[in-house]
This record gives sequence, C-alpha cells and structure tokens, in this order.
Amino acid sequence: MAQNLQQLRRRIKTAQNISKIAKAMEMIAASKIKKAQNAVASNKPYSAKIRDLTQNLLATKAATTFKHPYIQTNTSDKSILIAVASDKGLCGSLNTNLMKQLFELENPNTYLITLGRKVELAAAKTKFNLIASYPMGSTLPAYSDLHNITVLINEYIEQNKASKVEILYTGFESLFTQKPEVKKLLPIVPEEGIVANTERAVIVEPSTETLLEKLLPHYFEVELYQSLIEAYTSEQAARMIAMQNATENALEIVEE
Repeated sequence: MAQNLQQLRRRIKTAQNISKIAKAMEMIAASKIKKAQNAVASNKPYSAKIRDLTQNLLATKAATTFKHPYIQTNTSDKSILIAVASDKGLCGSLNTNLMKQLFELENPNTYLITLGRKVELAAAKTKFNLIASYPMGSTLPAYSDLHNITVLINEYIEQNKASKVEILYTGFESLFTQKPEVKKLLPIVPEEGIVANTERAVIVEPSTETLLEKLLPHYFEVELYQSLIEAYTSEQAARMIAMQNATENALEIVEE
C-alpha cells in the first residue's frame, strides 16, 4: 500500500511538472503570436496594393510586348517548390498535415527548397531534387531572410533550369484554424477580367516597361514574404493551442 501511494505521488508530481512546462510554452507562443498577427495584418494591405498595381500595368497595351523571365515561361519542364515548416515540434498536427501535402506533390522533376528542420528531414524520404535548406528560426522572419532564396530562384529561372515556382506553407486563418496551402509565385500571369484604367489620363514615367522591370521582382518578394509570416503565425498559434491542451490534460491526470 505504501509503495502504491509513493508511485501515485511520483506520478502526480510528474504530471504537475509537465503542466508547468506546457503552460510556460503556451505563454511564450501567445506572446509571439500577437506580434506575428500584427505583421500579417499590416503586410496584407501593402501586398494587395503591389498586386493590384502590377496586374493593372500588365493589363495595359504597353505591357503586351514586354519581356521578363517572371512573365514568359521558358522551355524547361522542371519547377521549384518552396516548402515551409517549423524547426521544432510540439505544435499539434501542423507539420503532419503539411508533410501529407508534400508527399502528394512528390515529383522527381521538381526542385525542392526547404525552410524548417522538420520539412528538411521529411524531404529525405521523397523523390524531390533537394537543392537548398534553410532554418525557419524561432523569431518572426525578416524581409532580409528572402535574399538567399530569391538569388537561388533567379539563377534557376534565368538559366532555364526551371519555369515555375510554387510555395507550400501553412496558411493562417485563425487561432484555431491553420491549413496547408500551395500558392503559385512564378510565372506571374495577368489575371482575367482586369482592364487597365483608361478613363483617366495616367502618365507613367519613365515608362510602363521600366516600372514593370523594377516592380516584378518586388511583387515576387512580397508574395513570398507574406507566405513566410503566415507560416510562422500558424506555427505559434498551433503551438499555443497544443500546449494549452497539454496543460489541461496534465491537470486532469493529477485530479484522477
């Protein structure tokens, strides 16, 4: 009887310690997600304006003869997939759901760029042609983090090694809903139904072509960055909910 009581006390103590650790991790994730949500919210209007401006310029007559690697598809039959996950676990089914989507997209003709330790490990079990791996980090991604990725992608596009770029990431819908999404980044295709505003006399200086030359790379970077900060926000939200559930489960074990 005494031995059974001692075992129960040890189990209670262990469960209490787990609940404290999980609660601490929940609070850390909660503090990070507030900043991440603000970044997503503040970046969306900017990215929407860049997208609208780009699409409006692509709808003009002057853009019909404009040539750029981000618009015209080259002859390569290969593509690039950027897969974004977390470096660490303990975030519920977030990484598992993303890996399922990754395995569905498995293709030996696709070059893979991974962001996050978890997806890097999973990539080793696929037929993807892994060309680069970067850490996701535990802080909000900075715009400067895109530099190495964009340089590598530009190299493959300009040298006709790939003709299409997509990104697989976890889109942030709410604190309780995060879903894997695949977004096409390149080539940039003019959207149907958009007609350039010809009612007003709009003068573009020095020219539409010059503006598009500068704008298209920025458009690509903005779309990529929006995906990264959404993936980071989703990770923190999933971890906060997972640790909240772990805390409650540990306390229930103590009561039992």
